[in-house]
Order: sequence, then C-alpha cells, then structure tokens
Amino acid sequence: MGEGPPDVIILDAAWSHLHIAIGDPGVIDEIDVDRWSRTETVPTEPGAHTLALDEGRHLVCTFLRRTHRAAWFEDVP
Repeated sequence: MGEGPPDVIILDAAWSHLHIAIGDPGVIDEIDVDRWSRTETVPTEPGAHTLALDEGRHLVCTFLRRTHRAAWFEDVP
C-alpha cells in the first residue's frame, strides 16, 4: 500500500481506474473510482513517479529512474 504523497495521477476512463504513482516507497496504487476503493498496489522502485497510459491497450507505463528502465503494467477490468 502506498503511504507517501502522490506524485502523478492518471485516469483510465474506459475502466474507471485511477492510477497513482507514489515515488516513496515506489508503488502505483490503482483506485476503482466507481467504488472509490483501492483495488491493487503494484511495487515499482523508489523514485518512480512518472506515468503514461496507452488507452487503447490499457497499459500503464512508469519510468524507473534508479535503474534507467521503463516498466509496463496491464490494467485489467
């Protein structure tokens, strides 16, 4: 569960999922906005706080600053 302040927020409107990047400790929280409840917490790495969304494929991307990589996560309904 993300405990720090949110860094970036992005909405997958088609599935009503709000993705919140939290750089400290390094997670993405997924919120179901219809129920306004957390559905998932995905670990990334500390400092990862940039998000991008591929709306057509429902993929969330975050950039991992410490290891100089990008990670893609599939958003499922």
